[in-house]
Amino acid sequence: MADKIRYGVLSTAQIARNQHIPSAQKSSNSEVIAISSRDEARAKTWAAALNIPKAYGAYEALLADPEVDAVINPLPNSLHCQWTIKAAEAGKHILCEKPLAVTVEQAQRMIDAARANEVRLMEGFTHRFNPLFSFILATIEAGAIGEIRFVRSELTYTLQDWENDTRVKAHLAGGGLFDAGCYAVNTVRTLMQTEPESVQAVEHIRESHQVDTRFVGLLKFPGGRLATITAGMESPFRFSCEVIGSTGSLITENLFRADRLHVMTDKGEWVEEFEVIDRFQAQIEHFSDCILQNRRPAFSPEDGRSNVAVLVALKQAARTGKVVKINQ
Repeated sequence: MADKIRYGVLSTAQIARNQHIPSAQKSSNSEVIAISSRDEARAKTWAAALNIPKAYGAYEALLADPEVDAVINPLPNSLHCQWTIKAAEAGKHILCEKPLAVTVEQAQRMIDAARANEVRLMEGFTHRFNPLFSFILATIEAGAIGEIRFVRSELTYTLQDWENDTRVKAHLAGGGLFDAGCYAVNTVRTLMQTEPESVQAVEHIRESHQVDTRFVGLLKFPGGRLATITAGMESPFRFSCEVIGSTGSLITENLFRADRLHVMTDKGEWVEEFEVIDRFQAQIEHFSDCILQNRRPAFSPEDGRSNVAVLVALKQAARTGKVVKINQ
């Protein structure tokens, strides 16, 4: 059995160049052997710059390469479904950037394609691999802050290039909710350990681009538990999380860096400190290990589908001004 999974990258997207590829190259069980673009010259330029052996001028050509075991799919949101299915049909495992898809139906088609072709599919939420996040989950499960009453998660940043960035192109399913809000939704769902019953939301649409750039959602969970999510593309960076229980709380200001957690319980108040890890490296090593060992990833594609269901409901709630029930 091979000791490394050989990856091909679908596109030269910035997240792949800056995060996925360097982290894979540092990993113990993964390597990037090919990169593709619809512009062959661009693929060759980045292959040379990133020390990747092969460059392809078409995504199909990369998928046809028998030496590629798995692909990283960092394409724009609207293209996740199409190229994940094509990768599955080519027999490649897929690490797909978030959000998994832009509709529940798309997500299900991706899941069905992966299952039919016996390949692994995982959504790329790297914050879940941080030790701090695992600590929050363990603390909740141990009952150290009592019964959960509220969870809050916010991810905002300042977008720089409004003319060229794919994240603000409406035809590519851009906007703050699907780009940043998907993290916040995943966070509150994971910490609540169940699905919301209904959602409400408000949004600000940037008229020049016709995408949401400020978004706030309210999620109602079973037992009267509530969560709020905030997503934005016009504010300073923050990826905060707060969990409020009946006897205490957990607060962190940066789930990406994930180095400090303020803990308050009925036994006292203190700050837990954590090692800052390369979360992209942890993610790809986990996914590669699952392929090598023929086991399921810790985070299923069905979880990705459920996340999409909430995102779609939030968008509907914002557009209609009504409470929207979640149909999983």
